[in-house]
Amino acid sequence: MTRLSNRLYALCAVAVCTVLTSAWLLTSRGFSDIVPLVSKTFQVATTFDQRLVVFGDSWSDNQSDEAQGKTWTDSLCSMFSCHQENLAQTANPLLKGKNIGAVVDNEELDPLGQISQTHLADFKSQLQQWLDAESVAMKDLTHEELESRQNRTIFVVSFGVWDLFSLVTKDYDEASKSVERRIATIMDQLDILSDRWGTTELKVILTQTVDVTFLPGFNSAGDQYKDAVRILEMWNKKLRDVAKEWSNGTVYLFDTNAFMMDRIRDWQLFAAGIEEENGLGKNLDPGWENVVEPCVESGFRVMMSRAKKQCEHPEKYLFWNEMHLGPSAHRLMAAEIYHGIDGVLLNPKPVSKRHSRFAA
Repeated sequence: MTRLSNRLYALCAVAVCTVLTSAWLLTSRGFSDIVPLVSKTFQVATTFDQRLVVFGDSWSDNQSDEAQGKTWTDSLCSMFSCHQENLAQTANPLLKGKNIGAVVDNEELDPLGQISQTHLADFKSQLQQWLDAESVAMKDLTHEELESRQNRTIFVVSFGVWDLFSLVTKDYDEASKSVERRIATIMDQLDILSDRWGTTELKVILTQTVDVTFLPGFNSAGDQYKDAVRILEMWNKKLRDVAKEWSNGTVYLFDTNAFMMDRIRDWQLFAAGIEEENGLGKNLDPGWENVVEPCVESGFRVMMSRAKKQCEHPEKYLFWNEMHLGPSAHRLMAAEIYHGIDGVLLNPKPVSKRHSRFAA
């Protein structure tokens, strides 16, 4: 009888350990069974007046299951009546946790991360998918029609948030080498686009990434906090340096981190009763109420409660959830990018013939 009881206790212990291990694996950041939110065959438009082709992660994905409203790419497109072809990628764990986004190169992820990203197309895969679809649309075009199609197309390449998150726990030297490879991959893929599309006059919006330590979902400290900031600075500096030297088109580089920091500073100065000459501190649009906490909580706690609590005024929260900007931030970001590309990528001003132009 004693032996039977011991065996029963042992089996119960194994069962508990198995359940706990499975729960950890399914809810951890590094290893989630995920389902792609969009899996249909991609097609490009045969005709359009203006076109925006978007490659990126969950910050640019206009087909995710989040309810925060228009992404910045949607708002940007509405400003110059463009057709949008959006290949940015988001996926959601089967257990309703927070969405995750694509990275530049899945091969840079550790083995567990690669498994979790299996259904998420990285930049290389997104570009290949678009090129395959575009080649069909270009098949019978004349040289003049192809040139017109190229002149009316602007590309967006927007990665970095999830790349930085995948590097936070790495040794800094290892992480810095990975950053160099990922930035090189971005430019290599743009070279492939230029070669396959047959033009050295590409028009590209390239976004730098944000300081992930300011995101509500960042909860590390100590060396991980300091290394995350160093990795961010390295990422944005290298991206700026290589973009300046790129010779296959015109690049508009958007400083996403400066944009986010200005929104935070606008509220902080307003709360302190200080106004700066550049306008920060007035807190006029949208009149922020909260630039620290998310409007909607997600993740394990919400998964267990089976309810998502949403703030009363989403448009006045800088963050929609722990990892993403809210609706007003997307709108303001689009407006800032629109004013930045006008005269550079849109309605370009006459310039002497060059193989590359750079604006920031």
